[in-house]
Amino acid sequence: MTPRWFLALLLALLSAIAAAAAVSTAGADVSQTPVATGCPAAFSTFAVATPPHKVPGQLDDPANGGNGDGYVCALALPDAVRDAYCAQGLAGACELQELGLPIYEFFEDDNPARQRARADG
Repeated sequence: MTPRWFLALLLALLSAIAAAAAVSTAGADVSQTPVATGCPAAFSTFAVATPPHKVPGQLDDPANGGNGDGYVCALALPDAVRDAYCAQGLAGACELQELGLPIYEFFEDDNPARQRARADG
């Protein structure tokens, strides 16, 4: 396997994962998203202060459009994705690999159904 071929395969895999995540979240109806967590199925709530991850805090920050509740939605990606990122020199991926931690797909847990439940609550 040549490095160029491997890079093309990796990019295709990452594009497919990103497209699947975008389609699943963009098409999510409010009724399909649990009100309790504000995260769609397969995603869990993730505390923004969990080291060594820095992205959750940036997403949740109201200055960046977040809701500031201290949580974001997270989906752990396969270790193969983290290992491929590390092999390509992506910042932070090798640190996560050394710690045995996954790479996550993060997005803000700002959900209209959850906001209505808080207002009604």
